[in-house]
Amino acid sequence: MERDGAVAFDNLFPMPLLKKLRRSVMSRHDAGELRERGLVRDIAGRYAAVLPFEGPFLAPEFYANHKLIEILGALMGTSHCIGSLEAVIAMPGAYRQHQHVDAPLRFDRAIGKTKKGFQGDLSDLPPYAVTLCVPLCDVGEANGPTAIWPGSHRTALRARPTGEREILQTFPEEHMVGGFGRWVLFDFRVFHCGMPNLAAEPRPVLMFVFTRSWFRDPNLADVFPSVVITKRNLKRIPDRYRYLFMLAPAARRSLWENKRKRNRHEQD
Repeated sequence: MERDGAVAFDNLFPMPLLKKLRRSVMSRHDAGELRERGLVRDIAGRYAAVLPFEGPFLAPEFYANHKLIEILGALMGTSHCIGSLEAVIAMPGAYRQHQHVDAPLRFDRAIGKTKKGFQGDLSDLPPYAVTLCVPLCDVGEANGPTAIWPGSHRTALRARPTGEREILQTFPEEHMVGGFGRWVLFDFRVFHCGMPNLAAEPRPVLMFVFTRSWFRDPNLADVFPSVVITKRNLKRIPDRYRYLFMLAPAARRSLWENKRKRNRHEQD
């Protein structure tokens, strides 16, 4: 991760669980529910939809897989949490996405009506957000793999933004292909894009984002909540993993209790 900004593994999640996740996502897609209730944005013929933590997504081996927790701890320390869970469905005919990083970190200053970005080089910062990309099918060149440029994450936070031409000339392009069960973890700063889906079937992937507790994904600035779980389901989360859901509204208490309830409590 330090060298390339991305790493791929097989068999992080048990196959029976992956099949349940796929059935859940595709049934929601086929019914139109993903587009209607979870749509965040359309991206070059593919769409991203926020998913709720319910059903198979409540399995601890998914959101708190012990190998994944160890990796996240090594990358971001103990102060990390879930930033979002989305399904990204590349429809047949989806075209090549523009090359991008998910969220470059900028420390802007507002001086009067003028807004200035930090002019220093932030290339050596450790990760502040990572995405776990979990394809819910076999991924080959035909159905729209994710292309990444390993090592490019070290250029994303330079004082002078890096252009696409420089990335193409400096770093190799690799396509994240592999069988069902292969997953890719990549730094928010690595340059990447979705490739065309030339197949006749949709290509579903899960984009599971983890962030440091202070970071907020600007891509979801107009989406609330980005972490969806009911209070009832949150109670089913073991205490030792509850911190992962700190951004969910269900994890927050009311700042001001109802006065009548408070008075009744004091009388009791």
